[in-house]
Amino acid sequence: LVPWAPPRRCFADAMEHGAAVLAVQCKATIKEANADLSVARTLDRSALWEMQTPQVIKPDLLRAGFKLVQEKGYEVTDDVSIVEFMGERVQITQGSYFNIKVTTPEDMFIAERLLTEQGDV
Repeated sequence: LVPWAPPRRCFADAMEHGAAVLAVQCKATIKEANADLSVARTLDRSALWEMQTPQVIKPDLLRAGFKLVQEKGYEVTDDVSIVEFMGERVQITQGSYFNIKVTTPEDMFIAERLLTEQGDV
């Protein structure tokens, strides 16, 4: 679904900085909610990025990160979160909105449509 150029840039950024991730700026308005599901506040979307794959981390850094996460019992939602817990830099590499996460039937429908439109099906 995504051209080769963004992942290649991501790998190059990881070589330079130790860790990198493809991402796109959030388009949606994101609200933080209270426990009762009332709106607490609106987050500044200009500073919000949606993480994608690949997430590229130098092997030694990732091994050290997994060790720290295991020792401290941290919960992580993605690989670069491990690097964040270490206080290390994670470089964002501009991704593509076509690089969608396919996890639900709705995602599969969108992916199939994109592939059909691109002529890859």
